[in-house]
Amino acid sequence: MDNNKKEKPIMKDPTQSEQFRQTILEDVLDKLCFITQRDIFVMLPEKEEERIPYLVKEIEKTLEKIK
Repeated sequence: MDNNKKEKPIMKDPTQSEQFRQTILEDVLDKLCFITQRDIFVMLPEKEEERIPYLVKEIEKTLEKIK
């Protein structure tokens, strides 16, 4: 194979990963806290399967402040 040509790695769709979802939810929470002026310090659970539910719960709490 020619060394000048780079093969594209086969990648799974990153939007389907839990890490991607977590990053998006963190960003949503950050923006909601900004617009509601909610001061928050997030300590994510150690167990990965508990992180997304935790973020969703915090997003819901912050959305209540918008009403």
